[in-house]
Amino acid sequence: MLRFSHAGKRYSFNPTPGSSYSDKLAIAKAEEIAHRIYQDCITGYFDPTLTKYKPSALKGRTKEAAIQDAEEAREIVAARLSVNAVDIMQLFEDYTLFKSKILKANSMIDYDRIKNKLRKCPHKLVRDAVDIMQWLVSDHKGTSTSSVEKQWKLINACCKWGVACKKLQSNTFEGLRNLIPSTKKSATQDDINPFSDDECKQIIQAFYASSNYSYYAPLIEFLFITGCRPEEALALQWKHIKGGKVTFCQKLTASGEIEAGTKTQSKRSITFNDRIASVLKSIKTEKCSPDDFVFPAKKGGLIDWHNFANRAWKSVLESLPDVEYRNPYQMRHTAITMMVRNGVDSVVVAKWVGNSPNMIAKRYLGDVNDVMMPNN
Repeated sequence: MLRFSHAGKRYSFNPTPGSSYSDKLAIAKAEEIAHRIYQDCITGYFDPTLTKYKPSALKGRTKEAAIQDAEEAREIVAARLSVNAVDIMQLFEDYTLFKSKILKANSMIDYDRIKNKLRKCPHKLVRDAVDIMQWLVSDHKGTSTSSVEKQWKLINACCKWGVACKKLQSNTFEGLRNLIPSTKKSATQDDINPFSDDECKQIIQAFYASSNYSYYAPLIEFLFITGCRPEEALALQWKHIKGGKVTFCQKLTASGEIEAGTKTQSKRSITFNDRIASVLKSIKTEKCSPDDFVFPAKKGGLIDWHNFANRAWKSVLESLPDVEYRNPYQMRHTAITMMVRNGVDSVVVAKWVGNSPNMIAKRYLGDVNDVMMPNN
C-alpha cells in the first residue's frame, strides 16, 4: 500500500493488487510507481485521480466510465498546469517586492542577481523547474557551485511563498537541490597554509598591476595587513573608521545580508599603522558618506566574495607561476602567522584578529616547521 500527502491531501492505494510483500517483482513495480508519483508531484504533473498510476485501472469497466474518468483527470491536470504555468520572472518580482518590506537594501543584491539570471533563462514557467535548474547549472561559471545553491534556495523560497499565496498549486522546485553538482574543494578555509612574505608582495603587486582587477588591490593589501576576516572587511563602512582606529562590528553573511557582530564577538577595534592609513587614504573620496562601504563592488553595493574568489583571485594567482595557489582566506592565516613570527604576543594578536589566545597558540605558534632554530 502506497500512502503519501500532496497539496494538503492524503492519498493511499495498492499499486499491485493481489501481490504479497515477498514478491520482489511486485515490490519493484511499486517502487517504480512511487518514484513516478514523486516526480509528478515536484514537477506539477500529479494526477489526483491516481488513474495514471494504476496499471489495471481501466480493466473491467465500461468504455463510458473510463472516458469520463480520463476527461476528469485531464481537466484536473490542465487546471493545475495552468496554475503552475506562472511566469517565474513575474513571480520572483512579486516575491522580491514582498521581501523588500522587511529586508535592508543591501540584502536585495542577491535577488537582483537572480532576476538577471531568470531574464536570460530560456525556460520561463514555474512548472519547468527541472529545465530551469539544469540551465542555471550549465550557465554557471567557476569551480564552486555554492552560488547556484544560493539561487535555488531563494527560488525555492519564492515558490513556497507562491503556494502560500495561492499563486501556485505546488512548489515545483522542492527537492531539486540534488540537481546541483557538489564541488570538491582541495582545501578548506581553516587549513593553515600561509603565503611567504615574498609571495604576499607578489600577489599585492600583481593586483595593482592587473588591467582587469586592480580595483581590488587595496582590499587585498588591507586583508594581508590586518588579518581580518573577508566578511568583516566587506561589511566595513567609513563610519567605522575614526580616531586612527578601525572597528569591526558587523559582517556580510553568505546570503548577502549585513549582520551585526563578528564571528566571535560583538565588536573589536585596531589602531591602524601608516600602511593601513595609506591604503584607506588612497580609496576614500571627498564625496563618500559615513554609511558608504569602504570596499564596495565596482558597480556599487557589496562585493560577491564567491565571484571574486572564482574570477579575480584565481586569475591573478594563476598569473604568478612561482606562487602555489591557495584560497583567499589564507590571507588571514598569513597575516596572523607573520604577526606571531615577528614576536607579537599571542594575546595581542588574538585581540587584533578576533581569535582566542589559545587558538593562536595552538594553530599558529605550532606552524614553525620552516623557522630555523637559533645558534645558542
